[in-house]
Amino acid sequence: MDNFASFRKLSGNTLKIIACVTMLIDHIGAAIIIPLVQEDILPVGMSFNTLNTIYHAMRAIGRTAFPIYIFLIAEGFIHTSSRLKYALSLLVFAIISELPYDYAFHSKIDPEHNNVYITLFLALITLWGVNAVCTYFQEKNLDPTLAMFASILIILTSSAIVTLIQSDYKAYGIFLAVIFCFFKPLFPLNVLAAYLVIASYNTEWQSFPAFILIFLYNQKQGRKLGRYKYLFYAFYPVHLILLYAIRLLLARSL
Repeated sequence: MDNFASFRKLSGNTLKIIACVTMLIDHIGAAIIIPLVQEDILPVGMSFNTLNTIYHAMRAIGRTAFPIYIFLIAEGFIHTSSRLKYALSLLVFAIISELPYDYAFHSKIDPEHNNVYITLFLALITLWGVNAVCTYFQEKNLDPTLAMFASILIILTSSAIVTLIQSDYKAYGIFLAVIFCFFKPLFPLNVLAAYLVIASYNTEWQSFPAFILIFLYNQKQGRKLGRYKYLFYAFYPVHLILLYAIRLLLARSL
């Protein structure tokens, strides 16, 4: 019996909104505050220490977003009616988002770094590949050990790709997706394991609130959004464009 079921009230849509808001807060710090400080435009009307405290608080809040997004990729893979359509949607928005990402965070086209949608797309492809391999070996009554090695090879290949192209969160996105998806029967131990994995990466130990929210997920998508679901997809490139525009306006007016 699940003694915590009554506490799990957060739908998938609610988690998406939380991820969007915390990501926005994070990116205000990364795309506006830091560049304007580097250009000696900020701080204005406050001490540097105060602005620095605000900046680090915003970045800490932002650490909540990515684990939720990658968790929802795993959930989407399990529940979507069309994995192909899901993958194509992620790929299209990865392409759309690259220029906004480059200019928001690097002020130029930067082929050495790539946006988080690429990580999400490759995480989904990894889950799809591992699932297909395991299903094939099971249907053919082949040695499950071989299926395990083939799955590990797929995971390592995807991890190498995201690391090579320097997409956001690199191999950590792949590892978390695998843990959330294929170790779901071990919930909540898989959630704890995912946190321990990402906590070793830079300041991602601050992402702990995300895993509390994931624990409170009620296993339901929430209200069917139809085509409006693409508003969540579009939020990423659109908010980056707006933040870049705001930074340019502030740089001219301050």
